[in-house]
Amino acid sequence: MTSLRTTLSRVAVAACAVVLLSSCRVDQTVSLKVNPNGSGSVTVIVTADKNVVAKAPSLAQDIRTDDLEKAGWKVEGPTKTKTGGLSIELTHSFSTPEAATAILAQVSESRGPLHDMLVTRTGKDTNSTWTLAGKLEVTGGLNSFIDDGALDLLGVSPYAAEVSDAGLDLGDAVSVTFTAQLPGSIDATTGLQDNGTITWRIPMDGSKVDVATTSTHVAVGSSISRVARTLLLALLVLWIAGTAILLLLVFNARNRRQRTPRL
Repeated sequence: MTSLRTTLSRVAVAACAVVLLSSCRVDQTVSLKVNPNGSGSVTVIVTADKNVVAKAPSLAQDIRTDDLEKAGWKVEGPTKTKTGGLSIELTHSFSTPEAATAILAQVSESRGPLHDMLVTRTGKDTNSTWTLAGKLEVTGGLNSFIDDGALDLLGVSPYAAEVSDAGLDLGDAVSVTFTAQLPGSIDATTGLQDNGTITWRIPMDGSKVDVATTSTHVAVGSSISRVARTLLLALLVLWIAGTAILLLLVFNARNRRQRTPRL
């Protein structure tokens, strides 16, 4: 069965192969989007530039996505880019933070760049705190971009010796970016913020990046509604109390008129 990791590996390995011959590049973005109710999506976009496509013309045909679609991934592409490259977009929705954590683990598996990713929510629906934890790290060089089956079969990453002998920088051939959108306002993060999106560029030199991020979501509409209900109840109580006092005054006045003797 074709896994997400296998699909991404085929693109990355092609880039590592052709980088020996010319200046080629593959860019990968993993995006997490979480809605206030805990649902959301994980999207993976992989784009190979025109040099990769020129050196690996059968790349689009080599990518098999049937099993990915059966596993719940929505697949768009592979499609040609405006610059002559190739791009594929994979999206998987989720309904809970726990499911989001599981999907992120599926994207990266054991050697991928996303490690120990965890999405959690605490508090009430109208006032909740969101936490995104984990680390971003590329360990093992090319091994990070090879799926488990291929590595077990070959025993070593394809082209690892050639890349090493040529003194090539893996970062010149492959880039990985991780982005996240969490509900509410961001309280703290290690990433760069831009209009509600937090971005991390994953280093290719083996260094580690902590993604520790928290946000606070306050449902303004629900809070206003709750306050309005409280005020309405208070007004209702005051109206009942005022009506009762008025009736009591009328009753007392009527009794006094009845007790007053006529001359």
